Amino acid sequence: MTSLERFPYYDAFPFAWYPIALGDDLAPGAVRPVRLLARDLVLWRDDEGTAHVMDAYCPHLGANLGIGGRVENGNLVCPYHWWEWAADGTNANIPYSDRTNQKAQLRAYPTVERNGLVMFWFHPDPEVEPLWEIPTLSEYLTDDWVPLAPAEWTVRCPWQELAENGPDYIHLRTVHGAASVPDLESLEFDGYFNRMRSTVEFSTPRGPTSGRIDTDGYGPGFSVARFSGIVDTVFFNVTVPVDWETTWSMKLYRVRGPVGVGEALVRDLKKQMAEDNVIFDNKIQQPLPALADADGPIMKFRKWAAQFYVAGDPVATERVQR
Repeated sequence: MTSLERFPYYDAFPFAWYPIALGDDLAPGAVRPVRLLARDLVLWRDDEGTAHVMDAYCPHLGANLGIGGRVENGNLVCPYHWWEWAADGTNANIPYSDRTNQKAQLRAYPTVERNGLVMFWFHPDPEVEPLWEIPTLSEYLTDDWVPLAPAEWTVRCPWQELAENGPDYIHLRTVHGAASVPDLESLEFDGYFNRMRSTVEFSTPRGPTSGRIDTDGYGPGFSVARFSGIVDTVFFNVTVPVDWETTWSMKLYRVRGPVGVGEALVRDLKKQMAEDNVIFDNKIQQPLPALADADGPIMKFRKWAAQFYVAGDPVATERVQR
């Protein structure tokens, strides 16, 4: 089955802030080809340290700027004929001409660095500026929180299927072995944001331990989960479609307290993601699910998620018409 057969709602990439790289992995002057959102992009950092994301193919004669391109004078230089492109996507210089090409334009995506991540704004309409901001989180700013190794997965389903795990809190007991079903205190949807507050009994070698799981979502590409009770732990959860069949998911963990305990908790969280992936890689969406009274507010979540899918992306139009 194709992803469109498995997930009939998935006829557009949702608009969002999406991750593209860890900031520490992109040195000044670096140029990198990236394949995301079923399109080729170029990620580069100028000499002053600012990261940029653009469509990859040179408007001149189609070279991929991410393969052999270089940074010069704050511009991205094409490897083919050395045309230079400014950070806003305009043609800044043609080395063998006295004039630039004013009509030539690369799509440049708004790009920020937050919490150790380079993120770019995608909307099918290039004229739509970012509709919300990604916050700088306090856990990233202080030395009280110790970073642990991030974890990455490529999952065979859309972002929405992963995110639906939040309101589907029953699965924490049935899939991951929580000592009891979490108690959902509140789930709020506010424009492009969502907030979930819950208490849970964690299973530990010493028996059940009371704790909390509190999450904050900022559109489809970025959310934050905070665990407390065993050891204070936070992870930044980011996702981005690679293409119509797969989604790249990464979690960046930080702990406050005994690092060894935090590492044990994070190992368990990584194990849980691996358990989830078996489900994600092989499930379909039931548009009208047969729900039980005690199921979480799944349909409420789906109604919130639907706002991020809008028409206008030529890549999506081509997909649906095939």
